[in-house]
Amino acid sequence: MGTELRVAVVEDEPLYRELLVTGLIARLTDVTVVGSYGSAEELTAALPADSIDVLLADVDLGPGADGTQLGVHLRRRNRGMGVVLLSNFAMPGLLAGLPEDVRGGWSYLLKTSVADLDQLGLAIRESAAGGMVIDSALTSKLTPERTGPLADLTPRQMDVLSRMANGWSNKRIAEDLVLSVRTVESVISDIIAALAIPKDVDGYNARVACVLVYLKHTVAGTPAAEDAR
Repeated sequence: MGTELRVAVVEDEPLYRELLVTGLIARLTDVTVVGSYGSAEELTAALPADSIDVLLADVDLGPGADGTQLGVHLRRRNRGMGVVLLSNFAMPGLLAGLPEDVRGGWSYLLKTSVADLDQLGLAIRESAAGGMVIDSALTSKLTPERTGPLADLTPRQMDVLSRMANGWSNKRIAEDLVLSVRTVESVISDIIAALAIPKDVDGYNARVACVLVYLKHTVAGTPAAEDAR
């Protein structure tokens, strides 16, 4: 991977696609758009999977393959590629249902949130590095199920876990919760243990695994985002 992350954009709405490419991503100095397309089929016909560091795709692409299917297809050809899914709707839990061989390196943002360049840039960078970012507008409305692995976590652990889902570093979590970085590290270690996440497996991202459990066992307080189109 070079100094700039190579991003391909797939969005079936031309005006929104243009906004993404020229109005937003162009303002991220460490990212370059190598192609923008109106469908999954256009991208796969034009661009080799190994020429992409991150795929930025609408979940709903109309007829044909959707953004999630496209991401799975390309990830199986390029294991190091990240995927950032965009949607009008609050469905981050779909990441918890991804095939095991392509988990990690996926992020989920609402279309109404991409104007937040800090969050968009974080999602692109974290996905390229194998991490995961869930839109903060979504995680703020997720609540844990009454039963399941999250039920035994303490309020402090849930506070930290929700911020891990936003892709925040330990330092940023510590600053936001007014804790020391060492305390945050200890809380994360306790979360990993409580969720029975293995820590010493090569190629296994324990933070991502924790976030996937979080997504699988939480429910959204708001059913959908406003249409961004």
